[in-house]
Amino acid sequence: MQLKKPLSLILIAMLLFSTTVVLLPAEFALASDGPTFESSHGGDDDDAMGDAVTYVIRIENISGDSDLPTPFAPGVWVLHSEPGPLFIEGEADKGYGLEALAEDGDPSALAEALNGMDLHAGVFTTPVGADGPAPIFPGEAYEFEVKVTAEAPYLSFATMFVQSNDLFVGPGEGGIALIDMDGMAMEGMHDVTADLLLWDAGTEANEEPGVGGDQAPRQSGPNMGLPEIEGTVRVVDDGYTYPDVSALVKVSIDKAMMMEAGMEKDDEMMSDKDDKMMSDDDGMMKDDGMMGEIMLMEEGDTPYTVVGGDTLGSISRRAYGASKYWSVICSANGLANCNLIHIGDELTLPSHADAMAKMDMMMMDEKDGMMSDKDDEMMADKDDKMMSDDDGMMKDDGMMMGDIMLMEDGDTPYTVEGGDTLGAIARRAYGSINYYKAICSANELEDCNVIDIGDELLLPTQAEAEEMMDSMMMDDGMDAMDKKDDM
Repeated sequence: MQLKKPLSLILIAMLLFSTTVVLLPAEFALASDGPTFESSHGGDDDDAMGDAVTYVIRIENISGDSDLPTPFAPGVWVLHSEPGPLFIEGEADKGYGLEALAEDGDPSALAEALNGMDLHAGVFTTPVGADGPAPIFPGEAYEFEVKVTAEAPYLSFATMFVQSNDLFVGPGEGGIALIDMDGMAMEGMHDVTADLLLWDAGTEANEEPGVGGDQAPRQSGPNMGLPEIEGTVRVVDDGYTYPDVSALVKVSIDKAMMMEAGMEKDDEMMSDKDDKMMSDDDGMMKDDGMMGEIMLMEEGDTPYTVVGGDTLGSISRRAYGASKYWSVICSANGLANCNLIHIGDELTLPSHADAMAKMDMMMMDEKDGMMSDKDDEMMADKDDKMMSDDDGMMKDDGMMMGDIMLMEDGDTPYTVEGGDTLGAIARRAYGSINYYKAICSANELEDCNVIDIGDELLLPTQAEAEEMMDSMMMDDGMDAMDKKDDM
């Protein structure tokens, strides 16, 4: 049978957040504010993760155009070497917490059990741009980082298909290989949606998807449905019709770009090339226009056709060397939803100079908007003082790009906490994971992948971080051009 859209997204949202529905226990929401990296190794994590490769996983809800728009709930991830840490196909649920995840959107027990089995596991709970744990609705996404070693090269994860009794989306029991059998790490960005399936946990009797009274949006409390007798974990096949997974979620895995160990280039090599680079710089940039792997025109827009696995962030990284320019691409193309692009869409990419200018304007507009939102009465009392003391106020107050307040002048001290990575700190301070490179460089860290709880870091100002990123991006562009010349 063909399902119709039984509930509007607004109604789904009302049902999910009504006081009668429990998708995420309050104590878990408080304890798991954002992506975490947990393990049972305690103080041995640095040794265990010494040769780790960092990846960013993005799970995007694209179900808005499907026959069954649905939220997806906070989920769990785990790194492993043997198949089946979450489930074994054809066998009953192991009782570690998959039932609570698949029926009620609570991954806490499962994550705790996995960590207790000496596995590296964690949860993803907070949507991108949100302040705390919540389901993701169409157009929203979860992002989290994992640090992978050859000892545990496979990634598995699971997130609840909310318009069901006990269904979840995830890869098969073998997981997704981030490091292959030859020890080679996955490079670049990959769309792994094709590796995902819609699984039935086999713990609760299925009702018609999107309308069942014992499904999370409509049940009066957790674990309300009838148990499935002798149920097993399997690909869903209950006689009802479901959208393809590719119409529900888009999942990409992107290797985080670490600073090259040889970033401080050999003086002799630099001295040989300085004159040529300085004299040929403008011409090389005009001819090549390459800041990433997408060739940009020096003047005017560059046409680009969306291919499988693309997001505005990945296109931005390949064109400009940083994902932060996604908002510029979105604005330049007048997109109604920056999270939604389709294979075959024709985009225009501004030149690097135009993109940088547009980004500066957006940041200025955002800053002006923050100022204009202040209480009118307070503004009236303080107008004269603000006009005369503007520089001093900015120095004292700093500028918030995320939830870490940065000083306007001088470095901001920050103490590393549990669950922190440089990427997570960068997102909270500058609004983008990519600024981990600026933090790593500013603190002269030997390994950008390794920080310890209690480490004292210095976070550059927003302006200094921007300059550092632009300098690194230019260096990368020059290196790419040198390599091309050598060829």
